[in-house]
Amino acid sequence: MHDRLRSIRVTSNNEAFFYDYIKNNFAEYFFFHVDYAQYPESTQIYMALDDEDKIQGMVLIWKDRRIQLRGTSVSLGFLLNGKNYNPISITGFDNHKELISKFFPDYKKEIALYRMVLKKGDQKDFENYSFQKLTESHREELTSLMRIADPIYWGSREPEDILIDENNTWYGIMNKKDLICIVGLWKYEGIGYIAVVGTHPDYLNRGYASSLISSTLKELFQDNEQSFITVRMANAPAIHTYKKLGFSICNVHYSYERL
Repeated sequence: MHDRLRSIRVTSNNEAFFYDYIKNNFAEYFFFHVDYAQYPESTQIYMALDDEDKIQGMVLIWKDRRIQLRGTSVSLGFLLNGKNYNPISITGFDNHKELISKFFPDYKKEIALYRMVLKKGDQKDFENYSFQKLTESHREELTSLMRIADPIYWGSREPEDILIDENNTWYGIMNKKDLICIVGLWKYEGIGYIAVVGTHPDYLNRGYASSLISSTLKELFQDNEQSFITVRMANAPAIHTYKKLGFSICNVHYSYERL
C-alpha cells in the first residue's frame, strides 16, 4: 500500500486543496486549520495522498513540540516512517493507538479526552465573579497556576507555550493579587476554542470556573457562533461543569506523553 502513497507538505500552492478537505469537520481538524492559518511559520502539515490524489492521512507538527495525527494507520505509518520526532505530546484517535506505540514507544502516558461543543444561544449563564483580561506580564503566573491546577495534563507547560496575541485571549479571576482561576480562549473565523480552564485547588467548588467560562462565552458570542472545549474523560467534575454550561460531547481522542 505504501508504494501507492505520496507525501506532500501543505504550502500556499496547495492549501486550497487542504482546506477543502477539512472544512466540514472543524471539531476533528481544529488545530490543523487554525495552526496553519494563524502560525504557518511554526506549523508543518504533511498529507499522504493515494494514487487518486485523495487524502488518506495527515500529520501536524507544531514547533517540533507537539504532533497531531489524523487518518488511516497505513497512511500515517507512511508519513512517520524514517522520521525522528521528539515532541512533548502526540495526539490521535482510537485507531492510532497501535501506530503510536510502534513509532513512539516511550510515550506510554495516555490521557483520554472529550472534545465538547457549544453553539451560540445554547449557553447557560453562571456569571457571578468579576474578572480581568490578562496580558503577557502574566505568563509566569499562568504557567504556575496551570501546573498546580492540573499537573497530569499541564505539568510540562512552560511560559513560552502561552500564546497571548490577537487570536489568543486569557481571562482571570484574582483574589487580591493572586490569580486563582483562568480561561484561555483561541478564536478563529467565528469559532472560539476554550483551550485552558484552571482553578487553584484552594478555591475549588466555589463556582469560579463556571463564572469565568460564562464571562468568556458572553464576550465570545458577541461576534462568534460556536465554541469548543477539551476535557479529560477522567475529570468528572469538569465534564459536569461544561454540560451545565451547555456543552455536549462531539468526539473522543487521546494524548500521549512520556512517563
